[in-house]
Amino acid sequence: MPATATLDLNIELYGPLLVAEIEAYLKTVAPEPAWRARLRTAITDTHTTQAPGRASTTSPAGPWWDGYPPTQPTLLDRLRGRPATPVPVTPGQHLQLMDRYIAVHGWTQGRLWDSTGAVCVLGAHLRVLAAGYGTPATAWQARLQIGNALGYQGTPMPVDTWNDQPDRTQDDIHHLLRSAAALA
Repeated sequence: MPATATLDLNIELYGPLLVAEIEAYLKTVAPEPAWRARLRTAITDTHTTQAPGRASTTSPAGPWWDGYPPTQPTLLDRLRGRPATPVPVTPGQHLQLMDRYIAVHGWTQGRLWDSTGAVCVLGAHLRVLAAGYGTPATAWQARLQIGNALGYQGTPMPVDTWNDQPDRTQDDIHHLLRSAAALA
């Protein structure tokens, strides 16, 4: 009787390559339906429309997530019906993304976000996290860094209270987020 051949695959090494190869194959076999392309264009147009008095989502430097990989579900994510795997970021990078998000979409007080897309500091945490950058643990560590930065500035208070003070400005928010990112 002939000996059976065994196949020893290192799934950690070959798994991502296999998924990438399958996804590339699927793109050649099944082109994107026309309705999905129209929907994607409509969504992109909606997100790049400039609100009065606000910077556009796609500035000359790129979108607020410029320099980070786009969050797209892998084949395994799609097969299991789960959202895209989060892009791993450090707490400092999470804070930088929050700063960029507020620079593009604007800043508000007294609410997480408003109808124009402007966000408070906590709203920026949620939007960056919902976009797929980092995990809840990363966002929590970034929030702790904001608290540390407030303490170093001599205003030890919850960031939500600090955000909603009447004399607060968007420049103050950017300064705080950049200080907290430098501490991370």
